[in-house]
Amino acid sequence: MTEGVSRELTWTITTLWGALFIGWLIEDYEVALAGYLVFFLGRHFYSLRKFELWLKGSSKASYPPASGFWSEIGYLVSRKQRSLEKLAELQAHKYQQLQAASMSIPDAIISIDPGGKIEWFNAAAKRMLHLRHSDVSLSLEPLVRVPEFISYLKQENYTKPLILPSFKGVKRVLSVSVFEYYQHHKLIVIKDIHELYNLAQIRKDFIANASHELRTPLTVFNGYLEMMLEMQSDESTWQKPLEQMHTQSQRMQSIINDLLTLSAMESETLTEDKKVIDVPSILNGLQLNAGLISSDKHQFKFEIEPGLKIVGYLTPLTSVFTNLIANAVRYTPENGSITVRWYQNSKGVFFEVEDTGIGIAQEHIPRVTERFYRVDTARSRDTGGTGLGLAIVKHILERHQAELVIKSQVRVGSTFICRFPLTAKSDAKTEEA
Repeated sequence: MTEGVSRELTWTITTLWGALFIGWLIEDYEVALAGYLVFFLGRHFYSLRKFELWLKGSSKASYPPASGFWSEIGYLVSRKQRSLEKLAELQAHKYQQLQAASMSIPDAIISIDPGGKIEWFNAAAKRMLHLRHSDVSLSLEPLVRVPEFISYLKQENYTKPLILPSFKGVKRVLSVSVFEYYQHHKLIVIKDIHELYNLAQIRKDFIANASHELRTPLTVFNGYLEMMLEMQSDESTWQKPLEQMHTQSQRMQSIINDLLTLSAMESETLTEDKKVIDVPSILNGLQLNAGLISSDKHQFKFEIEPGLKIVGYLTPLTSVFTNLIANAVRYTPENGSITVRWYQNSKGVFFEVEDTGIGIAQEHIPRVTERFYRVDTARSRDTGGTGLGLAIVKHILERHQAELVIKSQVRVGSTFICRFPLTAKSDAKTEEA
């Protein structure tokens, strides 16, 4: 029991005995008790009114009631109020810190509500989008007026950022990302990647030009090597060195060809048009040549859904199928099994290559699609890989709005899954067109 409640209880008992004593004196207990009840209730209603005025901050009650019970309540309320004030000050301080941090970020940040109206923005957004403080609570669309940006903002899939080569007449490459938070509010982050884009473009152009320029002298070099090999006898001391030189030159030729293919995919300079691809026919052809690919050292199983065609680019898709099957052969020991599947379900159209090979450790899986990335450098060179196959596969699938999923376990095997959207599936109308 608190001190205030104890005092209130003591006062109540004492005054009650006083009322009974008065009733004994006047020989009328009922009148005495009735008077006591009126006094008791009046006192509490007076304290309640004063407590109410104090809570409202009225000048008529600058302090809470001083009686025991109400004094205790006033003390508890005051302590809670001070605690809330400290919490409010802390939250306000944190908000000011967050606001100052957002203002110092060089990327433009804009928060909009579910209705598309601006809630707040930082200094970079003010400069980049020419916003004013009076634009808060206004709709963002009429203020930006960039069709690609508005279209991207209205969609629901923000897994990939929007790349804008120019923005509101300014030739700067921008990356736009949207993040949803707290009851469908959206945080828009606009990053200036102009310098990074130029560096990446220079790198791509260099690789493409260097690969193209190396192709001709390497062809001449290969021609002379082949001629010299034909002129040598099996017992010649130059036979083995020439064979090794020829093998490495062919490997270099493969790397250059892959680099040129990858450059074409990245720069989107493919001249081929989209058309209906008879995938079962392509896979049936690969099934006939599977023995040649693996030198009859592996067991192949093809599970192909007949008549399942998609719309895409013939040559790149054939490269995807060939690369994944060749990878399975390259990293599966002799007498291992390789299963190739082509099917559809409610989630999309799938091409899978499952093997019983050496597998890939989980920490390497996110990086195996990077160009020249190797899990085991020595083994990759022994098997003749260029380190570009999966990078090419990834870019080709992106051109088809598809994705590559890799599942693997070391010393058990790997499964490479290409998931095409259902919209890529060919129907009768598409084939007639």
